[in-house]
Amino acid sequence: MVWIERETSRRQRRHGVRLEPADRRALERAGWRTTLEYRENHVRGRDGTLIEAVPCWTAEAERYEGELSYASAVAPTIEEAWSAVRAHIDADRAGTTTRVRLLRA
Repeated sequence: MVWIERETSRRQRRHGVRLEPADRRALERAGWRTTLEYRENHVRGRDGTLIEAVPCWTAEAERYEGELSYASAVAPTIEEAWSAVRAHIDADRAGTTTRVRLLRA
């Protein structure tokens, strides 16, 4: 049997491109459980023909540390949705708005 020694590479290991938005990764590292949903709002003409499909992303984050904290945001892009959720959580403001909610139960 012949043994082949592998040479160790002196190059630094490089991982692939990060696919998730940085805001979502930061929330998950901070202990938030995240979900992302997609839907399309269809805009149709009077005759029923499809004129436009408007993308709608809903980003949600929740965490339980003695009490449940929940935040969600709706935006036309993934990055905008996660940015809105993270900004609201970072600000830790009480109350709700039409686009972002932070609930404590």
